[in-house]
Amino acid sequence: MDILTNHELIGLDTCLWIYHFEDHPIYRQWTKPILQTVSSGQCCAVISELSLLEILVQPLRLGLDEVVENYKLSLDNFPNLRLCPVTREVTLEAAALRAKYGLRTPDALIIATSIVQGASLIVTNDAQWKRVSEIQVVCLNDLSEVE
Repeated sequence: MDILTNHELIGLDTCLWIYHFEDHPIYRQWTKPILQTVSSGQCCAVISELSLLEILVQPLRLGLDEVVENYKLSLDNFPNLRLCPVTREVTLEAAALRAKYGLRTPDALIIATSIVQGASLIVTNDAQWKRVSEIQVVCLNDLSEVE
């Protein structure tokens, strides 16, 4: 995937994983090649453990224990992907992002995780993130214009 070729480490927003796991009819055309690029080692990726929380809410709400286990296994064993804890450094960076851009706390924590880990790009579908200048932001909705 061309947009990822100049990046050794990228951040991935929660939505990308939800679209992927649910095989979203519109966004799978982007999530599959992005995740294939990561799994093949063309680049590495980071996600916040906060994303794990967000991903598991709906299957837990629906009592889908097997789905919960499959999602956890998928993320824990995905090649070239690191799940990163919310550390003090991440919290401080998130606070600065929240103060500067008015982001919601979960969004600020996810972006801060990527910044602290040294990612040069983050993939999301939240256009509000484009205001953030500390990391390059790519929205799935914009990929048809880029590719």
